[in-house]
Amino acid sequence: MRRRHMIWLSAGVAGVVLAGVPLVAFAGAAPVAGLQALSAVFLANLDDDANACRTKARTIAAAAVGREEAADERFQEAKDKLELESEFLALRRSHRIEQNQADRQLAACNDAADTVVNGAADELDLTRLRVGAWPDAPADATATLTTTGKVRLFVKRAGWQVASTLGPADLRRGVQLGLEGTDVVRDRTVWDGGATVTLRVTAGGRTTSSLVRLKEAPVLTQLNTAKLQRVLTTDASDDSGRKWRDETAEVLPEGVPLTRIDTGGDEWMQDLFEPAYQVMPGPDGKPHGQRVLVPTVNDLHRQAARITYTELRGPDVAVVHVPGVPVAGIDDMNTYDSMGNLETMPPTPGHPHGTIVVGNTPSREILTFFRSQGAQQIVTVDTGWLTIGHVDEFIQFLPYAGGWRAIVADPTAGLALLSKAPGTQKLHGGLPTLEWPYDGRIDQRTIAEFRADKQFVDTNRIAAARIAANVGKLGLTPDRIVRVPVLFTARSLDWAIEKTAAEELPAGPARDKAMAALNAMRQGVAETPNVVNGLVVNAGRYVAPTPYGPLVNGRDLFADATSAALNQIGYQVTFVDDLISAHVSEGEIHCSTNTFRAYP
Repeated sequence: MRRRHMIWLSAGVAGVVLAGVPLVAFAGAAPVAGLQALSAVFLANLDDDANACRTKARTIAAAAVGREEAADERFQEAKDKLELESEFLALRRSHRIEQNQADRQLAACNDAADTVVNGAADELDLTRLRVGAWPDAPADATATLTTTGKVRLFVKRAGWQVASTLGPADLRRGVQLGLEGTDVVRDRTVWDGGATVTLRVTAGGRTTSSLVRLKEAPVLTQLNTAKLQRVLTTDASDDSGRKWRDETAEVLPEGVPLTRIDTGGDEWMQDLFEPAYQVMPGPDGKPHGQRVLVPTVNDLHRQAARITYTELRGPDVAVVHVPGVPVAGIDDMNTYDSMGNLETMPPTPGHPHGTIVVGNTPSREILTFFRSQGAQQIVTVDTGWLTIGHVDEFIQFLPYAGGWRAIVADPTAGLALLSKAPGTQKLHGGLPTLEWPYDGRIDQRTIAEFRADKQFVDTNRIAAARIAANVGKLGLTPDRIVRVPVLFTARSLDWAIEKTAAEELPAGPARDKAMAALNAMRQGVAETPNVVNGLVVNAGRYVAPTPYGPLVNGRDLFADATSAALNQIGYQVTFVDDLISAHVSEGEIHCSTNTFRAYP
């Protein structure tokens, strides 16, 4: 038996082996050219190169609103009649399936949903294979093509057709094949992304075969260190929100748009989806890929996250629906499944595609999805000390001098800065005129009052300890870290609600107990607008919320300390005011934006 191995490997995907093994010769004839592949890697062809899905998606999403509101009412009525926890879990699961009906319909529209190659752009998404020419193929020569895995195979004749059989004319001249994935890897115990293509040729009553093995490209989360290409944000309904977005747009590089999208009132663009990508070698040997947007499974953001289908899916932009399954003991309303709670630490030795960082207990379906790609480690850190509980509240990653740095919130530095201003001064300096209810949401006590508040000091002490532990778990060495002052408070929106309820109780043991519980709260939210929760524009520019720290000689101590820290690594900081539009709702600029960045 004669063998020839023709191997083209993707440099970005380890552990993939491809061999094109030619057919053995038929007796008395020249060897038959075998099946060859130009790449060992293929894409899940889930984008929409012809822009055929967007109008349909908008119709589906709009129709779902009323239906889902009615389903929520039925769920509440049914829930109130249940007695057993097991019954409640079953109800939650059936309700979630019902509420995700639109998501399943939206995801079903994509380029792999049909048996057509949808134009030249879709053709680029095919991994190319070839059946070599067999000029002496006899008139009775035929071939069959079969596949395993979640793939579809095309053959190019006058146009692309689904490949199943080849005739003698095809075999004599040789034919080009194209392979597309019809889904992503979701759970590697179900499908690990492997696929085979087998060619079986029959002539003169004899059959022989040739086979190639391929692997689907992993879905990799986007890196902040990559070049910024587009900023996405919500369509702000207030003047304050529009103003900081306008100011951010002014400092973006030429050619980088800031796109405002109507999310139906959901402010938190970062939480709606995680930008990721797949890449493979293209027909010309250059990398070719697509974005893969992964919407949150958090039910609070369900309808808003559908902008991934109605506004963003298109040429080289795919969307993957990962359904979350409710489990006992975990509240559907927690925020750990918001994508602001999933960040990616840039490459480190042994982790060339970066490390996914999540806080506390995101949906196991999301974790299974990313683990099943087999390309990025997932590290879980403690975000339970935060009221919202998102990773982006205390750490962010920035490109720096061919590598990267981590900007990390430093409550200890924040407390130390308070000693540099008179105690009689209000902690928040330079505030604009605040009307109700914002005058009550911004804590306008003096520095001395804050420093004397055991709850406030304890909250920051705990925050500092938990941040240090998380930084250690990520293996960040001091040379990687840029520390910036941020102060946290237990006086969150939840605290304010509990305080109102406690104060409405009549004097007595119940009120005393409620007030004691209020004073015992230590989960934190940012007291000073959180400069870690900003926008990385590109190397050299960072957009941060105006921190409104104490003023000394007219200068904001927190803003100056942040600028000085980032200036040391060559960054210029642009401060914008998100106090009313985001901060008072316990988010900041990073929460209100998302980005498309370049991928390899």
